[in-house]
Amino acid sequence: MNIYEKLATFNVIETPRVILRPLSMTDAEDMFDYASKPENLVYVFPAHHNLAETRATIAALFMKEPLGKWAMELKATSAMIGTITFVKLDERARTAEIGYTLNQTYWGQGLMTEAVRTLAEISLTEFGLCHLDIVVDSENIGSCKVAEKSGFSLQENYKALNPYTKILRNFKRFRKVNQVEHE
Repeated sequence: MNIYEKLATFNVIETPRVILRPLSMTDAEDMFDYASKPENLVYVFPAHHNLAETRATIAALFMKEPLGKWAMELKATSAMIGTITFVKLDERARTAEIGYTLNQTYWGQGLMTEAVRTLAEISLTEFGLCHLDIVVDSENIGSCKVAEKSGFSLQENYKALNPYTKILRNFKRFRKVNQVEHE
């Protein structure tokens, strides 16, 4: 079974408090709730100006090619509170980079760490990936903590252009290695 068949098999993933599932247009209002707030997106992407922009983003970035892209739904309320995706997936090298965004209302509760840990475990065991990376703006302390608490180790510090602002920034690359591959 190739990686895309495996991703299709795991299109819904449950953790104790969240469900990772495909995005749909019904998520637009929940996504707009955090995607319209610049303070929620300082290190990720420009804020959305209207609901139509959010709907277009869901269609183009999440529904067009949905494998490896999940909405994060809070079990307690059924609200869509964020996303977690394979930003880069190299089937041949068996590596991937995880990216995530979380509504700031839910920051500091360990929800993203729970989701990243679960996705990392499945990725390294079920998908057979050699390693996973998380690339974080060095000033994004919260995301650095998510990576560390999820068992990722700092691999490097480097400078690169922010893909949205085109401003040179400092980044950290965290990595989690498949231990079975290295024994």
